[in-house]
Amino acid sequence: MRQLLLPLALGSGLVVAACGGKNEDQPLIPNAPVNLSLTLTNQEYVRLRFDNGAVMLPVKGPAGAGGVKGVIVVRQSASNYLAFERNCPYRPYDACATVSLDRNSGLFMRDSCCSSQFDLRGQPTGGPNTRPLKQYSVSLQGNILNVTN
Repeated sequence: MRQLLLPLALGSGLVVAACGGKNEDQPLIPNAPVNLSLTLTNQEYVRLRFDNGAVMLPVKGPAGAGGVKGVIVVRQSASNYLAFERNCPYRPYDACATVSLDRNSGLFMRDSCCSSQFDLRGQPTGGPNTRPLKQYSVSLQGNILNVTN
């Protein structure tokens, strides 16, 4: 476990405080370029026309570059979208650590490798993972949705 030791001056004595935790032991998801441009009127993004609709985008595709293992875009409302890295934050260097939409309901995301589950806001809801999904910046200009890091 990594710890950060900070000296604190209290009166005439010296106290050492430790910061760190179990979550910091997990490796971070590597950085990869994300530069996606989605035309929301295209038929392939029809699910993004409805609240809680989501689409999975590949690492490289017609929309552009999409992160380490691809990106999931979720519509919260007509003017609010979220975008998440598909690389699971629990043991992200495992080849199988890829988050997908639940095939049956589409109401949550899961990593079939470690069985971690996430809600449509990217927050963990089950499994061994305790970190949220890595989130990317989203901007809407007319009917064009841009996703970047």
